[in-house]
Amino acid sequence: MQGHDTDKQSNVVSLFTVRDKSAAKAVDQADAEMASNTPETPAFDDVMTKNARNQERMAKERANANKSVLKSYRIKH
Repeated sequence: MQGHDTDKQSNVVSLFTVRDKSAAKAVDQADAEMASNTPETPAFDDVMTKNARNQERMAKERANANKSVLKSYRIKH
């Protein structure tokens, strides 16, 4: 199998052939682009403040929904 040359492109990389420098540079550039395109993870403090705001908002929404239910069923509270 190692000695056969085929016209098909395959994902198999030969360990015995020497890769030319232009291909190595292209791979390095592709890796650099992927690294720069990945989003940064938010800081822990930012996540904490966002979660606190969401928790307060959800509590207000639940309180308003409960008020509506109490009014619709005419329950004295």
